[in-house]
Amino acid sequence: MSNQLELFDKSYQLELFYKDDRQILDEAHEYFTYLQKPNDAFSNMPVCPFLKAEMEKNALYVDIWKPNNKSFYDLFYEFVESKKDSALFVCMNTEDIKWEDVDRPKYQKFLQKAIKDTGLKALCLSPYEDFTAAGEATRKKAPYFLINVAGRKHFSDSHKKLMGTKYFDKFSKEEKKKLKVG
Repeated sequence: MSNQLELFDKSYQLELFYKDDRQILDEAHEYFTYLQKPNDAFSNMPVCPFLKAEMEKNALYVDIWKPNNKSFYDLFYEFVESKKDSALFVCMNTEDIKWEDVDRPKYQKFLQKAIKDTGLKALCLSPYEDFTAAGEATRKKAPYFLINVAGRKHFSDSHKKLMGTKYFDKFSKEEKKKLKVG
């Protein structure tokens, strides 16, 4: 009998900590709000200066990825079918995947190879990684591991647009080198 009660208690505790999709998306949108606000570290430009326009145009596909329920390829093709310009996948832990244990650079390379022939590119953003831009720990504020998918040209054009601004002025030499900023 005590075993059954113990199992019930563990099951009940899991339910207490389970978040529904609305809560998860609300947390993600709080992070998106932070990314859109002018930030001194980026010369009073937003951390992600193009996000606001994408959201206003309804050009951003946002979905929750629970790897035990859906493959990355299914999620990816749902985004492609949506005809939106870019995607942000909010990655949830499962029994098999704990995102804090994922090696972000290796996983990003894996995804990039997997979608290489589509003309799209994946960037992974991990709140568990020690990462700064202009001294700002931008990824630490993310509530979850995120995967950003967009066209290679989209990423390239965005980078080029930022090059003509003061966006990178407060970045360290190492940060600029990593991001290929002159």
